[in-house]
This record gives sequence, structure tokens and C-alpha cells, in this order.
Amino acid sequence: MHITFIENSFNFTASSLNIKAIDSVQKNLIYFTKELSKIGHKISVFNQIDKDVIEDGVSWRSINSIKKLRTDVLIVCDDINYISVDCSANIKIFWLNYQVDNNIEKKMLINLIKNKFMILYSSQSLVSRLEKNFNYVPKVFIGNGVAEEFFNPNNSNIRKSCALVTTHPLRGLEWLIEVWVKIISLKLPWAEMHVFSRSLSSEKYSKNIKINNLKLKLKKYKNSGIIIKKPLPQSEFINTLSNYRVHLDPCNSDNFISLSLLESQAAGIPVVSRSNNNIFNTIYNNETGYVADNEYTFAQKTINLLNDNALFLRISSNSKLNNYVKKWSEIAQNFERIVNENSIYR
Repeated sequence: MHITFIENSFNFTASSLNIKAIDSVQKNLIYFTKELSKIGHKISVFNQIDKDVIEDGVSWRSINSIKKLRTDVLIVCDDINYISVDCSANIKIFWLNYQVDNNIEKKMLINLIKNKFMILYSSQSLVSRLEKNFNYVPKVFIGNGVAEEFFNPNNSNIRKSCALVTTHPLRGLEWLIEVWVKIISLKLPWAEMHVFSRSLSSEKYSKNIKINNLKLKLKKYKNSGIIIKKPLPQSEFINTLSNYRVHLDPCNSDNFISLSLLESQAAGIPVVSRSNNNIFNTIYNNETGYVADNEYTFAQKTINLLNDNALFLRISSNSKLNNYVKKWSEIAQNFERIVNENSIYR
């Protein structure tokens, strides 16, 4: 089966993973296409690449070379401008990863129906926010996978009391900083919170005033154990995971899914998160991590995991058995079954 993807974000291929940090949506595409190729499908990806290349059986091609496409399955990733691309395909799919802007929602709906697309999604909350007329567009749930490498981490270094943070700075990080400084660091002054952030680690002035204000706040709290780190290429990042006893997620919005939380669970890192709809499809509360509704509960659960070896080891062991965590090989096989059976539901 020939499956063609169109993705219009930036220049990347599978090999980019170990050269620079890649956002979760692009990582998903890399691993999904790689696993589809492994089970015998012909895979083409059109994106912003400058020069065509084949990696891991996947053909990466310049989006500027698209003319008339012939393929068995067409998958357009998020960009509504490519829904109307000249393409002969048995099945057409729009892979929805982001919340749809109200200004383009009507146009998107008309084009999806006109061109006989179905929607592929990983977040029920994203789909639930679409206007009711989207009920006329068939939908298929795919879920998020985790790369094989995360399932075989180094043994945890329980002598360290380090917390991991990968959330976008504008998704609750300011709240988390206050919780850390005013509660957690006072109880555990030796503990560290490592925040991986491209914008906060950059020395350049940001166009976003909220980011700049966060940088100023972090300077104010520079002696509170908060360390800002530049995001790492995947292989390097995986090698650091054994240093962390908890992954903190301060996001309380239902609009985002954090792939990195699933990766941490696969690696045996417990999660402490604020409440949102997606977290209950990511961890088991009180078993593989904790969902906290207020700052004091959030802080106490974090302190317990950073300070109690027996608790950490138990929750860590449970995390590795989390049934919400799926390998990309399983995701690819399920997708293949759906396509072969033409099992489309609304």
C-alpha cells in the first residue's frame, strides 16, 4: 500500500531526531511513517526538505515538487491548504493535531466534505471542540505512540532529587515556578527542577513579553534549584532520563496532549500533573503518578516522590506497566487494520 503524507511545518527528516530537538507532532510523523514502512508499506512524505532523500525506507520529498499525486492513502497533516491538492487516492485523511482556529473552521469543514476526507485524531478534547457540523465528517482515533528507545532506559539514579519539566513556558510554568519556590524548595532545598525550553534557554530577547517576564522571574529565583536547559536531540535526552524522579506538568488546559509525559511513563518516571481532560488518558492517578487540583497537593506529591525512595520505586515500576503507553509499532498495525477494513466511524 502506498501512503503519502503532506506536512508543511519546517525542514526535517528522520535523521533530524539525533541532530536537534524536534517537536512532538513532527516526532509522531517520523515514528509513524517509519513503523508503517517496516510492515511493508511504501511511504512518501512531502515537507519543507530541500533535497529528496530516503531514510529508514521512507521517501522524504520537497513539498514544492507536488503536482498531481497518485497514492492509495493521502494524509494531510494539519494544513487545510492541502486538502484540495490534486490527488487520486482511495482514502483521504486529515491528521488533526492542533485546535482549529475559529476563523478557518467553516472553510475547513466545507473542504473536508467536498474532497471526501476523514479526520485522524489523538485527542478527544480536540475533536469535541469542533462545531457540530463536523459530525458529518468520519473520524478515526489513532492515539500517540512512544519510540522503542524510551522503554529501555538506564537504571534510575535515586540519589538525585531532580524533577523534569518539558511543558511550553506559557502553559502553566509561571504557576509551577511559584509552587516550586514557595513550597517545594523550602522543604527540599537540595532538590532541582530542570526545565527544558528553547525560548527560555535562548539569550535573545523574545517577541513575547510573557516569555521575557518569565526570564526575569527565573533570574530572581536563580538560587531556588530551577535550572533552564536547552532541548536536546533525542538520543542525548534519553540518556538523561535516569536522573529524574518525577515529571511535572503544570498545564491545566484541555487543548494540549504532552507526548513527553507518555515517554516518561515508558521510561519509568512518575508524573505529577494539574487536572485536565487529557491527563486521565495518560496516567493512572495514584498508581503511575498523581493528578493534583491545587498547589499544595501538587507540591506535596512532588516532595514525596523526590524524597521517598520506596514510593518512587513503586510508582516508577507501575509507570512502566501503564496501558496508555503504546509503541508506535502497535499504532501502525492498528492503523493498517482500520484502512484495510475501511472501518470508519464518526
